[in-house]
Amino acid sequence: MARRYGYMDWMRVVAIVTVVGVHVASKIINNYTTGDWEWHYANAIDSALRWCVPIFFMLSGALLLTRDSKEPIGEFLRKRLGKVLLPLVFWSAVYMAYNIFQLEEQYTPMEMVGAFISDDIYYHLWFLYIITGLYLMAPFLRILVKHMDKTMFHYFFTFWFLFSAAVPIFTRATGYEVAFAGELFAPYIGYFLLGAYLVMYPLPKRWLPTLGVLAIIGYAVTLYGTVSANTGREAGDFDDFFYEHYYPHAIFVSLFVFVAFQQIGENLKSTPLITRISTATFGVYIIHPLIQTYLNRLFNFNESTINVGIGVPLSWIVIFILSYVIIRLMQKTPVIRRLVP
Repeated sequence: MARRYGYMDWMRVVAIVTVVGVHVASKIINNYTTGDWEWHYANAIDSALRWCVPIFFMLSGALLLTRDSKEPIGEFLRKRLGKVLLPLVFWSAVYMAYNIFQLEEQYTPMEMVGAFISDDIYYHLWFLYIITGLYLMAPFLRILVKHMDKTMFHYFFTFWFLFSAAVPIFTRATGYEVAFAGELFAPYIGYFLLGAYLVMYPLPKRWLPTLGVLAIIGYAVTLYGTVSANTGREAGDFDDFFYEHYYPHAIFVSLFVFVAFQQIGENLKSTPLITRISTATFGVYIIHPLIQTYLNRLFNFNESTINVGIGVPLSWIVIFILSYVIIRLMQKTPVIRRLVP
C-alpha cells in the first residue's frame, strides 16, 4: 500500500510537536514536588500528551505492515535499517560526547560500548532501539497481518491488552510477578499491529464519542494517578508508573487520537509545509534535547523563563522551531542528510 495519507502527515507533525512538549514539561515535573503549583501545571500538560510515542509506532505499523509483503526481506531491511542504524550510532556518539565534555561523566571504552548496547546513553534514544527491533520483525509481521482476519486481530489485541496492560497493573497492585511468558504481545508490537489494523479496518465514526469518553477517563487516570503516586516524594524522585505508554489509560487515549485523525482525514490535505515537517520528525526527535540543553546553558532560556506558566509554552515553541530549522538545513546538506533521514 504505497499511497500517502494526508492525515498521517498531520498526525506525525502534531505528534513530534507533542514530544517536544513532553520533554519541556518533564523538566518541571522532575524539579518540583506535588506541593508546588508548577508541578501540577506541568503534570496536567504532560498527562495530556503521553499519546505521542504510541502514535509513532502506530503510524509505522500502518505504513509498513500493510504494504506488499512480496518485497524481499533483504531489500526491506536494507531500506529501513539503513535509515535508523547510522543515525543511531552517530547520535549516540554525539550524546556520549555531551555526557563526557559537558556533564563530566567518565567512561572506559567498554563502558561506552555497554551504554550503547544497553540504551543507556541519553534518555530519548530508547525509541531508536525499539523501532529498529520492530523493523527487524516487520517482514514477518507483514506475513502475519496478510493472513489474519478481523477476528484473529481481535484475539491478538485481547492478549496484548492482557499481557502488556493488565498484568503490570496487577503486579503494581498486588506485588506478585506474573510468570506467564507473553513476549509476542510486547507493548510496542501491539501498537505496531494496531496501526495496521486501523488502516485495514477503520473504526466507524459512531465509535468516536465512546472513544472520546474513554480518552477523557484515560487522561484523568494518568493525571490523578501520577499525583497520587508522587505525593510526599522529593523533587527528582519521580514515580512515572502512570506515564507508561502501554497501560489501559494510555491505550484509550492513543486509540482515540489515531481514530480522530482518521475520521477527519478527508479534510486534512497534506500541504507542502506539513509534508516538510513530517519528513523532518525523525531528526527533530533526535536533536531537540540538545537544543533544549544549550538554550539553557548558553542563554539561560528554559521552561522557567519569566515564570513556568509562560516559560513552558514559550520554550516549547522555540525548541521546536530551532530543531526543525536545523534539521531542514542538515537535510539539504550532502552526506550530513544521511544522519537525519
